[in-house]
Amino acid sequence: MPPGQAKRMGAGPQHNWVKGSRVPSQYRSRHYVVSDWHGHGLKRPPHGYQWVQYGGDYLLIAVATGVIAQLILSY
Repeated sequence: MPPGQAKRMGAGPQHNWVKGSRVPSQYRSRHYVVSDWHGHGLKRPPHGYQWVQYGGDYLLIAVATGVIAQLILSY
């Protein structure tokens, strides 16, 4: 990692979305939801969950609450 560059910890605009945090509602819109999860190399989401993509990152979130259950980060 180049000097002065912070280690990336999570997803989202400020890289602060981590497992257990909540994705804001605007990022749960149809624009970010991954309907072709298989085509993106992701596993089928469990009932009540959906995959959301932000840039190259994928987040498995609870549909009802937006709480993140899993992250797949691109580096």
